[in-house]
Amino acid sequence: MFQKFHIDMSPSPNSSLVQHTIDLNYANKKRSSSLKWIFVNIALFLLFAYDLCCKCPGYTSVLHYVEMCAAGVLAANVLQHGARLAAPRRAPPALTPRQHRLLGLRAPTAAPPAPPAAPDEPDVSLSPRRAWRADASPPPSPPSPASPRADRAAPDHFIADAHSLAAYLRAAEARGRAEPAAAGWTLGASAGAAHYQLSAPAAAAGADDAPAARAPQVWRRLHLDPTRLEQWNLNLRLWLHVTILQRLVRELAAADEALAASGLEARVGAASAERLRGAAQAGAHGLLHSLPALLAYLEPFADQRYVVQRIRELAHGGCLSGYRWNGGGSEWEDSKPTDAELVLHLLATYLDATLPAAASARPFSAAHVSAAPAAPPRGPAALCVHRVSARPPHYVLVLGDETVELSRGRNNLLHTLLLFLAAAAREEPPALRRLHLGRAGLNMLWIIGR
Repeated sequence: MFQKFHIDMSPSPNSSLVQHTIDLNYANKKRSSSLKWIFVNIALFLLFAYDLCCKCPGYTSVLHYVEMCAAGVLAANVLQHGARLAAPRRAPPALTPRQHRLLGLRAPTAAPPAPPAAPDEPDVSLSPRRAWRADASPPPSPPSPASPRADRAAPDHFIADAHSLAAYLRAAEARGRAEPAAAGWTLGASAGAAHYQLSAPAAAAGADDAPAARAPQVWRRLHLDPTRLEQWNLNLRLWLHVTILQRLVRELAAADEALAASGLEARVGAASAERLRGAAQAGAHGLLHSLPALLAYLEPFADQRYVVQRIRELAHGGCLSGYRWNGGGSEWEDSKPTDAELVLHLLATYLDATLPAAASARPFSAAHVSAAPAAPPRGPAALCVHRVSARPPHYVLVLGDETVELSRGRNNLLHTLLLFLAAAAREEPPALRRLHLGRAGLNMLWIIGR
């Protein structure tokens, strides 16, 4: 059944660049730790060696053999950590210094020359402060016939893996070489009039993109370091992508194959929920019995065909690269759910099916999710993600009798979920409704570095 699948955190092939970044950071931390332990083990080894060398000739005791064993263990530790330091370093991705900094990698010693068109440099970022998208151009100037960029469309392409990143960098470099040459034809009487504009990323980096400034005392109270939000944001995206979206897409495809094998024309998302339930009850195929669990992910929305299509789009690529917090796919309109609303519903439905059964059929949604105009739960044990507005979507965290207001915008839901996870992890043992948050249960503690 879909409710009981096991947690499998193996990364998808499409998220190889992100996984490579995480592996590099982890390897660098292990190397620095090995260097520290080498000095500690050498100091203790020299202490035991000095004591052994200064003993009386011909005198032996049990303590003498214990010291020899301890010295041998320390020497083996030095060799082990030394071998780890001597291992060749993994080559970092071929990125610019700015992209090394944004991805959390160590910048190369010899920085490559900057591209000619600095204002058009793409913002390829895993940071929660900016959308990870290609062709993030500055605010457009009024079009003129002499402008080489006036007729060029600006499609919204999302960078999903290393191949698309490399292709985009090559295209950006080609445009950077072509545009200065074309600009020579436009220098006329207005050559002396220079116009300057702020780039879009700098203009967008306002107060709404400073979550730590909104509620610093809450971050400290929950033992969270706001400077690590970028990594935790990336971890949460990876967990949602691998744990829910990828497996949900596989289950949807398996259900469609089971319907086709049973001779039915109905498909998940194209047929009504009542018809699919009837097919699940009457069908002899074993996979059809998982249809009711799948329908729980779709039923709250009127246009289930769009929801199924959007789930597949979000699962394509790595780490929710196509996520649009206040919109959706190409067919999105106000009557359809935004990606923020859809992602929260998928997470809540997954946890409803995973958490131990309670008085409510949906234990997580009933206790930990609410939306205006309904009032959120209050009390010392209250912990709830509350939606304040639907258009644009904005969420707050209800923590006891306190309402924690976080930054608005693209990362509002993700940061709210990170705070929710940290608040739930304060219990001993860290659990959500008696289900452990570590590897023995939901495997979510690693998201916030615990």
